[in-house]
Amino acid sequence: MATIKFWGVRGSVAAPITADDVSQKVLTALQAFHASLKTGNLSPEKFLESLPFSVRGTIGGNTSCVEVRCGDERICLDMGTGMRPFGNSLFPQMFENGGLTVTVLLSHVHWDHIQGLPFFGPLHINKETGIKNRWNFYGGTDWMSTAEACLRGQMDAPEFPVSWQEIKRATHEINASSVCDMMGFHVGAVKVKTRKLHHPQETYGWRIEYDGKVIAYSTDNEPYDPSCPDPRLLELAEGADVWITDCQYTKEMYEGKVGGVARHGWGHSYPEAVAETARRAGVKKTVLFHHDPASDDNKVLEIVEMCKGLVGVGQEVVAAYEGMEIAL
Repeated sequence: MATIKFWGVRGSVAAPITADDVSQKVLTALQAFHASLKTGNLSPEKFLESLPFSVRGTIGGNTSCVEVRCGDERICLDMGTGMRPFGNSLFPQMFENGGLTVTVLLSHVHWDHIQGLPFFGPLHINKETGIKNRWNFYGGTDWMSTAEACLRGQMDAPEFPVSWQEIKRATHEINASSVCDMMGFHVGAVKVKTRKLHHPQETYGWRIEYDGKVIAYSTDNEPYDPSCPDPRLLELAEGADVWITDCQYTKEMYEGKVGGVARHGWGHSYPEAVAETARRAGVKKTVLFHHDPASDDNKVLEIVEMCKGLVGVGQEVVAAYEGMEIAL
C-alpha cells in the first residue's frame, strides 16, 4: 500500500496563522454554536464536524514537504519548513529500529523547498550513538551546482551554526545525486521518473509508481498556454491516482487584475491550466498545493471550487492541508 502525508503545503515563504486569524475562527464557531442551540443539541464532536473546514481547521503555514510511504520505503518530496515536523515524527521509529532510510526527491533548490533541512531533527543524530541513518538526496542544478553543494550552501558559516561537513562526518550514510530531465531509477520496488518543469532555474516534477498506483508531483510550474498543457507535464500526470500540483494563483492574480502586479514568469499555475491538464491526463484525484502565502483558508478553498468547476466528470479536486493523509 502507498500512503501520502502532507507536512508543508505553502509556497514561496512560510505563512503561519496569526492570533487575529484564530480569534476570527473562534468567533465564527461561537456564532454557529449559538445558532445551533435553536435547532437541537449536538455533542461538541458532532458540532465541530458540522463546521466548514475554514472554521474548524486551517490549511497550514509550512512550506513544501510531502511524505510518501510505499511499503517499507519512505520518500520525502521537498524539504520546506514542513520537514521539521516530519523529522520530529520519525524519532520513535528511528530509535526503535536503530536507524532509518529516507529518500529525498527535490523539485528544485529555491529556499522554500530546502529551508527545513537544517531543522530536520534526525539529521543531527550521531552515528556513534548506534543509530544508523541513511539519507539519499536527489536534486540540484547540474548546470550550476551539484545536489550536495546546494544542500551544503545554506548551512555554511555564518548562516547556520552546524556545518554540512560536520553532519556528514557524524551520520552513518549520506548520498547526494544530481538529476536530469527524463532520469529514471528505482527506490527499492518503487519506480521513479523526472520531467523538467517551467519555473525559473532548473526544476523537476516527479512520477512515483508502486504496486500499480501512480503519484505525480509537480510543484512550481507555469503554464504558458493553459489550453495546451506541456507534454512533459502530461507525461508526469498521465493516469495518476493522485496528482499533487502547484495552483498558487487564480488567473486574475496571475494576470495582475487582482493585486495590481502581473505574475507572468514567476513560475506558478492557476485553475484553468490545472483543470485542463487533469482532464487530458485522466487524473483521478488532483491535490492543489503550493498555496500562495497571501491566500487565507477561504481563498484556497475558493480556488479549489474554481478548479472543480473546470475538471471532467468523476475527477476529484481537493486542497492540500497540513496533516492530510491519502491512502492508495
